[in-house]
Amino acid sequence: AVMCNWLVCMAVFLATSANDLAGKMVGIWFPISMFIAVGFEHAVANMFLLPAGLLAGAPVSLWTAITRNMLPVTIGNAIAGALVVGAGFSFSM
Repeated sequence: AVMCNWLVCMAVFLATSANDLAGKMVGIWFPISMFIAVGFEHAVANMFLLPAGLLAGAPVSLWTAITRNMLPVTIGNAIAGALVVGAGFSFSM
C-alpha cells in the first residue's frame, strides 16, 4: 500500500509539474500503469473492487474484507501519503 500510494502521488506531482497536456498525460500514465501492472493495493480502488466481488458472490465475508484488506491498505496509504510523499516533496521544493 505504501508503494502504491507513492506511485499515485508521483502521478499527481508529475501532472502538476508538466506544462502541456501531453506531458500531463505521460506523467499520469506511467506511474498509474505501473501500479496496476504490479498489482499494488490502493484503498480507493479497493472501495470499488471489494464490494463488486462481494456482490458477485465471492466466498469472503464483509468482516474479512475489512480487517484483512481495507484496514491494512488504508493504514499503508496514510503512512505513504503523510510520511513518505510529504517528506520527499518537502525536500524537492
